[in-house]
Amino acid sequence: MRLRVQCGIFIIAMALVYCMHPDLVPRVSARLISRRAPSDKSKPTPSELQNRFDHEPNSVHKAKIFEKLSDEQLAEVRHASQASDYNAVGTIMEKYRDNARAAVDALKKEHPNAEHQINGYKQLQIHIRRAIRDLKETVLLAPDEYKPPLQLVERDLALIDDELLQSLFPSPPQSASPPPENQPMSNNATPPANSEAQSPSAQAPSGTALEQSPGGTAQAAPASPAESNSHTTPNSDSGSQQSATSSVEGSQEKSDMNIQDCILTAVVTCGIALSTCGDLRAQFEQKDYLSPMESDKIRDAETTNDRLKLFVTFADDRLKKFQYELQHPSANRHGEMLNGLMNGYVGCLDDAADLMQLGIEKQENIRSGIDLINTKAKEFLEALNKIATDKVDIDIYKDNLDDAIEGTKDAITDSDKAKKSVAPPPVRRKS
Repeated sequence: MRLRVQCGIFIIAMALVYCMHPDLVPRVSARLISRRAPSDKSKPTPSELQNRFDHEPNSVHKAKIFEKLSDEQLAEVRHASQASDYNAVGTIMEKYRDNARAAVDALKKEHPNAEHQINGYKQLQIHIRRAIRDLKETVLLAPDEYKPPLQLVERDLALIDDELLQSLFPSPPQSASPPPENQPMSNNATPPANSEAQSPSAQAPSGTALEQSPGGTAQAAPASPAESNSHTTPNSDSGSQQSATSSVEGSQEKSDMNIQDCILTAVVTCGIALSTCGDLRAQFEQKDYLSPMESDKIRDAETTNDRLKLFVTFADDRLKKFQYELQHPSANRHGEMLNGLMNGYVGCLDDAADLMQLGIEKQENIRSGIDLINTKAKEFLEALNKIATDKVDIDIYKDNLDDAIEGTKDAITDSDKAKKSVAPPPVRRKS
């Protein structure tokens, strides 16, 4: 009872203070938020990222910088949209479109085959699809005078997105299918219908399509006027009936094929849309370089520290399998397995670095995870440098190896900086 009375008195006192000083609570809350906000001075600014993007010669590294730069640009677009500054929205999205075009052109020029850099193509497509979705929402809220330029940018981004989808899912070459057995033959190859014409002594009568067509290989002997008059009409009628039947069946077959093509196209389009329209909320969903069991472990992990350790473990597993494949090459999938394992290593290490930054922003206690990344990344770098020195089949995976070395160095640098900004472990006092 006494506790309830004290709570009531405290609430009344707070209400009186708020009535006398209405600006006191917002100032205190803003100060608390500013104190809790992490001061990440090492995080590059959008202008620095733009400068690095413009001067980066490697297309794979350029695509990675574009991902970070696009996150900053889309965040600026959201702030400008909330402030109803649609001039700034248009300027930022036009720059985003130009950057997307530059990244895609550089990637296609250096790696025209998307299978060799499927992760780079896929990540670009996911970022551009997310930008299109955000831009559509902005266009709906924008005043009418600002909509035309934003719609032009949306159309350009949609074209880039279609181009990336075409590279990721190329259309199979259409092979000429042989005509079915029951398909009616053309007029110049139509055998006579009656049994007399099938005999060796019987010849095609005058006036038939065989004699009139310039492409016929055999010409019928000229017949008498009486024979001509007696045979021209029925044969021409049968020829016209056969040609009409042939055209009807051909048009029916074409319409059936068109319907099948439309159904197949709709199924493929729906499949692509369902697979790519998921946004970045799928951060812990199954990646293309993770097995279903590994994805389940990531989703079931309770803390960011646990996820960090899992991603480092998976990266270690990919690197060891890569080294084994170099020493024991498979018979028919050697190059594919090497590039797939190296891409998987890079993806796992990048996800670990992203999780580390997320844990720092949330002020979580991830010191053990950061220490693990820093220690293992140094071991990974030694192994990668040895692979680069040995140069065993290096022409197959050189680009992915360079990307892995660069990503590992970045992970070491980021983990060194994270040690200084991570939340300290709790101190237990002895009672």
